[in-house]
Amino acid sequence: MKRKDQTTEVPKTGTLLDWEPLPTVEEQGILESFTKLPQTEREIIRQLVEKFGPKHPGIIRFPIPFGSAQHNERRKFLLPIYRLIRYHRLAFDSIAEGALRWTYLPWLESITHIKTGEKEELELKLNSNCEEIWRTLREHLDESGVRLKSQYSVRLYQWAKHHLAVGYRRVSLATLRKVLGLEDIRDSSGKLVQEAPLESWAAVKQRALDHALREINEHSDISLQVEFTGRGTYRKVQSLGFRITAKQPKDKRASR
Repeated sequence: MKRKDQTTEVPKTGTLLDWEPLPTVEEQGILESFTKLPQTEREIIRQLVEKFGPKHPGIIRFPIPFGSAQHNERRKFLLPIYRLIRYHRLAFDSIAEGALRWTYLPWLESITHIKTGEKEELELKLNSNCEEIWRTLREHLDESGVRLKSQYSVRLYQWAKHHLAVGYRRVSLATLRKVLGLEDIRDSSGKLVQEAPLESWAAVKQRALDHALREINEHSDISLQVEFTGRGTYRKVQSLGFRITAKQPKDKRASR
């Protein structure tokens, strides 16, 4: 009987049928931008996106703490909104006319200070020029609750979370490259726009996969382990098998 971590030779005639739909370059960038927001800022954008629709612009109002006794509360309330204006940007790549494009957009279109008598409110409005972007993001809001720093960690986590119910997933090296964003980028006509970075398997493992696994296992709500390595001619890596499990909440583990 073979161990779970034992490498296995893949016959030359064998074909690994692991095709699956993956986010486009643009969709992946949008999800990464949202995931990298700090928790408070991410929750603000989440509320705005949930309200956004064809007949309903993404607008929410927050009461502003005021008075000398609430100085710290006021500062704590305003700081993440200020950061959304000043620092955080929605950044993503796209492909058009045979060229790779980098786009940077503000999350918010406007902030309005409203004062009625003693009551003060801030009205936040989502960027109304990004309807398709908000529609894409809304479809993935439930998958974006964990903040990870590395783009490889974000992409691998989103893929693994999608397959959590299955518990185990085997993918070819080519599909893994797509998951990590390490494949050739081509336009709709098939023209090469940008060659794949990290050409060798050793580079993919050391600079992308190992780091992503470490960050996911330390800072997310799932555990992701490589349990299988499929090798072909000259022991060249052709596929990997991942074990995906949900972590128990900390309070439950502590009560044991």
